[in-house]
Amino acid sequence: MRIDRDREIALELLEKYYKGPVKYAKAVLNKWPYSDALVAYEGGPIGVEIFYKIPSVDTCVHYYIAVAPDYRKRGVATLLVKNVESTCATSTYLATTRESNIAAMRLFRNLGYTPHRWYDIRRGQRETLLKITCGYDDDLVFIKGLRHIERDREVEKLWRDTCLNPYLGHES
Repeated sequence: MRIDRDREIALELLEKYYKGPVKYAKAVLNKWPYSDALVAYEGGPIGVEIFYKIPSVDTCVHYYIAVAPDYRKRGVATLLVKNVESTCATSTYLATTRESNIAAMRLFRNLGYTPHRWYDIRRGQRETLLKITCGYDDDLVFIKGLRHIERDREVEKLWRDTCLNPYLGHES
């Protein structure tokens, strides 16, 4: 299996295998300079991860992961996450999901991430993490290596350009 960077193929795969809107993934890839996409290939493309880094707070977010049904439970997502961690090389990694997504919960727990329910996180830190991840529709945030993160201009710009504006239907 090989892993390559390819934003166009990543979005195609995401639209095919992700059960939800991909407007946020498109926004992060188009608007955030520290975003990228990895695609796993075995013959053809079989999995994708879209991720981004926030340098000012030394954090990397696993934003979207999707794997073709015939390749699930074969380590594709694990390989993608490990490659993103290596690519980002930050002190903190975040991912959000719903409690009903057993596969994602298992994936991140097995890779050393700790799950937290949003309401268990102190308000100020919760608001910052929500802005960093745009995880408003999810129940859980998985954290690896967290230290306290302060909201700053970079976090606010990320949130506005890749979360708020797409939510409001604004292209800018």
